Amino acid sequence: KQWYQRRVRDSGIIGKPRGSSHPSIVPYQGFKTFDGFIVVAANTDLQFYDLAEAVGWPWLCSNPMFSTNEMRVDNRTELLGHLEERFAEETTQFWVDAARDLSFSVSVVNDVKEAFEHAQAQHDNIVKTSLHPTENVEVKFVGHPVRYNNEDVGVYAAPPVLGQHTSDVLSELGYSQDDIRQLKNRKVVQSL
Repeated sequence: KQWYQRRVRDSGIIGKPRGSSHPSIVPYQGFKTFDGFIVVAANTDLQFYDLAEAVGWPWLCSNPMFSTNEMRVDNRTELLGHLEERFAEETTQFWVDAARDLSFSVSVVNDVKEAFEHAQAQHDNIVKTSLHPTENVEVKFVGHPVRYNNEDVGVYAAPPVLGQHTSDVLSELGYSQDDIRQLKNRKVVQSL
């Protein structure tokens, strides 16, 4: 974030929205595959060389337009056109496997269902449940994704129903029980 702020401050140029792409590293963005989507990150020239080999186009590295990251940024449109075409020819799993032992990164873009079913989400027990306060059914929601000292930091409860915490909040604000009762009777507030 700071590098971007410095760039705007120093040049006065505000970058245009680029979707998932990085403004100063190419390629570093999402791509459509034959059957899904991936994010590819080739942060260094060595990683780009590995990527060029993996896509079967080693000529990309010898092309002066793409030989350094600075040149790839300058020639972003042409390079991405080549890569978009190539990534779309193969399956998502093909590209994950192609990058497995190389230096560049490929990550699968999951839909919500796939994300919840992913082994890491299962391991982290990311889907939490809580008993609904009035319906006596379990409500599912997403837990906190980060653990500190291997401890779950979330306090999980079903979303409150209308008026569930009204009396507690008003009491904390200094209203007496009599004041709260009068507000309820006059239908100023609703409470369980």
